[in-house]
Amino acid sequence: MRYYPIFLDVEGRACLVVGGGEVGARKVKTLLDCGGMVGVVSPEVVPWLEEKIQQGVVELKGSHYEERQLQGCFLVIAATDDLELNCRIAQDAEKRGLLCNVVDYPQEGN
Repeated sequence: MRYYPIFLDVEGRACLVVGGGEVGARKVKTLLDCGGMVGVVSPEVVPWLEEKIQQGVVELKGSHYEERQLQGCFLVIAATDDLELNCRIAQDAEKRGLLCNVVDYPQEGN
């Protein structure tokens, strides 16, 4: 087995989810439930996520991904429907020494 299952303490830590669809929203919910400080990057978000942004619970960091959005993050989750973009996010996170999960493609994250 190549991957080691692990639990992370994200309470009070900056987490970034790139992707505002159903999958991204599920990741945001889990991070919030664990006490993470969550930012989202997406041109569109599902209604639940829009509500959390309007409430100030989640911060909308932009509509399109830029590497600078990784600044200060502890954990990055690439949850777009664009595998090439998700891989670029993972590479950018790796360069910065950040933890990154790529949904549906664990081999692309670290």
